[in-house]
Amino acid sequence: MGNHSVDEEFAFDPQDSSKAKNFELMDRIRASKPVCHPGPSLTLTTRYNDTRDAFMDAVKYSSVGDMRAPGVTVPIEESFLGEIDAPLHPKIRMILMRCFTPRAALNAEVWTRGEVRRRLQAFKDAGGGDLMAALSVVLPGSVSAHVMGVPDAEHDQMMEWCSELLHSTWPAHGKTERGVGIAGAFPEFAAALDALIQERQEAGPNAPDDLITTMVQTKDENGWSIGAQHVRTLMVNILSGSLSATYMLGNLQYRFVRDPAFQQILRDDPSKIPAAVDESLRFEAPVAFLFRTAREDGEIGGVPVPKGEHIMLGIAAANRDPEVYPNAGEFRLDRKNPAPHLALGVGSHVCLGNHLTRMVGRVVLEEMIALFPQGSLQFKPGWEWHCVAHPMEYGPETLDLLVK
Repeated sequence: MGNHSVDEEFAFDPQDSSKAKNFELMDRIRASKPVCHPGPSLTLTTRYNDTRDAFMDAVKYSSVGDMRAPGVTVPIEESFLGEIDAPLHPKIRMILMRCFTPRAALNAEVWTRGEVRRRLQAFKDAGGGDLMAALSVVLPGSVSAHVMGVPDAEHDQMMEWCSELLHSTWPAHGKTERGVGIAGAFPEFAAALDALIQERQEAGPNAPDDLITTMVQTKDENGWSIGAQHVRTLMVNILSGSLSATYMLGNLQYRFVRDPAFQQILRDDPSKIPAAVDESLRFEAPVAFLFRTAREDGEIGGVPVPKGEHIMLGIAAANRDPEVYPNAGEFRLDRKNPAPHLALGVGSHVCLGNHLTRMVGRVVLEEMIALFPQGSLQFKPGWEWHCVAHPMEYGPETLDLLVK
């Protein structure tokens, strides 16, 4: 492990969201010491090129343990895709990619649009409420569940269980007070997922054409397939991965209501909606950072990085690097050929659901424009923006609105 000194001027605990998601602090670090040490055995990147290159080098920088507490290891079958290295990672990813294509996202659009309309209409009929709870928190996971092949009637319960899991000790420690692993800690959730897996196993060639079937039945050229326990973990992974889309939606909806000029631009020219989605992902990245571990001695941006060092890859900071994005601290819809942002990852671990995420963002903005006239959505008196209470995620905890 590294024995470097901590940069006291910029020292902070990555779990302290008031610092880890502070754009102004990251701007100061990038300008003064772009690769720094905010804590013992911890290296932070804030520049675009340093962060991108570290993400791209999956050989030198391991993903294992990315989401776990220091010293915690879990069985491979209980590991999310993002915390698995080669050679297993590409084998699983090749199977999953069959269902995460641009065409698959387009195929899911009709169902998604119907779900968005239904939830927004209910929100309008109720005269408002918390739009995060009414749409943003539930929709992305529901879209993922639809693609997987989970029956519509089970979506809300699945996402309720998923939320309980994500807010428990399981992500950091692989267990809770109830037991070890997903089955021990969340037996009802595991049983529901296992039932869907068993259905695909027993249906054979008559199984529905969906992601669960693909994971259960696909074999590679050597006859290898993903085991049932790991399929269950990956189903949880895919459902929980919808959080990034949740806070992307929250950020977009907040801007839609707060900034009438932004809203009017999209009303006047809907072709700018995809750019609005991507600029939001860049400017207010819903995942502020991810971790890697150095497999060997090396350096990042000219700064030595010893073997065993934890690397905090500053996605949000890199996305605001003025060397890459002119006027990086401004939300702009007129960027000419901008560099690909890092909000959805890059390299071998790029988010599988990136096409779905963009589609969901576009559809939600289109349907909000269709249903809510300019000025009809207003913040409830006394409501204040508070960032979600999660160390890595960035977006509003609530969006309390009135429909006029």
